[in-house]
Amino acid sequence: MAAAIHTPSVEATVTVRVSQAAAGDLAAGARAQIERIDGLRVEEIEIAGLRPGLNDTTVEAVATLAVGEEAAPESASDDAAGIVADRVRERLADGFGVDPERVERVDPPD
Repeated sequence: MAAAIHTPSVEATVTVRVSQAAAGDLAAGARAQIERIDGLRVEEIEIAGLRPGLNDTTVEAVATLAVGEEAAPESASDDAAGIVADRVRERLADGFGVDPERVERVDPPD
């Protein structure tokens, strides 16, 4: 029996600064800002709040993120789930204009 390869996912509540010059709507701008971070891809994003500013809009969003291999652990244990969330939180915090508030691992469907 072949093992299924599953890309880990996390749900993150983040605050993202979106430039007023960004293409598309605020969700597209927030998505683009998050996807500039290596190893993360936005699967879903929902805007939860916003604060207009002079040069940008601060967007609070809830996003489901697919995690690339470099952020994913090698095993699927409970400890590994915490490691994935911690690694994603660190990557988000290091990203320009992105501030993670909550990051949790999403269990894959059975």
